[in-house]
This record gives sequence, C-alpha cells and structure tokens, in this order.
Amino acid sequence: MSGYRWTCQACQTGNEPNFDQCQFCGCPANAGSEDIEKHINPEGFKKKKAKEQYSNSLFVYFFIPFFAAIYAVNGRHESLVILLGMAVVVTINNIKLLTHIWNDRWARNSLIVIASLFLASILVRIFIIPNNSPLVWWSALFYFLLAPSSFYYFFYSRNGKRVFNEYYSKANK
Repeated sequence: MSGYRWTCQACQTGNEPNFDQCQFCGCPANAGSEDIEKHINPEGFKKKKAKEQYSNSLFVYFFIPFFAAIYAVNGRHESLVILLGMAVVVTINNIKLLTHIWNDRWARNSLIVIASLFLASILVRIFIIPNNSPLVWWSALFYFLLAPSSFYYFFYSRNGKRVFNEYYSKANK
C-alpha cells in the first residue's frame, strides 16, 4: 500500500497508510465506483444490475419487426431466418420475464405498440416514400427519435419501473 493516509470513498473515513481496507467499513482502498456502490448498498446494486440486464434483453424486441421487414422486402431470407433464430434464442432465455410482461396489460400493450411503430416506420419508408424524396430524411429522423423515446418510455417511466420492480421482487423471492 502507499505511504500516505488515504480516505475511503465509501464512508469518507481517513485511514492509515498501512491498511488495504477501510478500518471503519471494510471497503478496499483501491475500490472503483462499482465496488463502492456495491459496498454501500449491495441490494440496490444487485437490483440496478438486474434492471440493466432486463432492459438489454428486451430492447432487442423493439427492432425485430424493423429488421424482419427489411430482410423480407430485400429478399434476404437467410438473414431473416438468422434474425428469427436469434429472436427464438432470446425468447427462450427470457421466457419468465416475457411471461411477466405479457401478463401486465400496460407492458404488453406498450411493447406491441412500440414494435408496431418500428414496423410501420420501415414499411412506410419502403412502400410509400420514394428513394429520391426528401421525406427519406424525415423517416430516418422519425426512426432515430422513436428508438430513444420508446426506450425511455418503456424502461424509465413510472409504469416501466413498476413492472420491473414487480418482476425483480417476484424473481428474487
């Protein structure tokens, strides 16, 4: 360890130079921000990581209809089969979470509406807007605004937090 006094970042206590862990709370001297957060509130840290994992696994479902339409219209059926295979694998891995979402009316309707908006946006672009039209840029802008807004609506709204808190408490009984 270093030859100077150091301050624990978890509890703000000064420690002697010959200690590798805080004398007061036991946090390691070289702890990073995640380690400090885990040390201060282990249950909250675990819950936060689980929510991140849930949102990462579900975010894929927003884009499946979008890319499926692109692959189907462009005749890339092998890519469509690979995409659908990936969707099946993700579904099997997250079947409990998807069952919980399907049983919650708000979450089910939100997921269906968001996926339908992605699908409608690409179908309008492919079948209605010509390639040399200035509306191509507006459709791209719509898509790039839809992605983050739907993510925040589904995962960070009051109902979204409620759904994931219910699932987390049910999954960790």
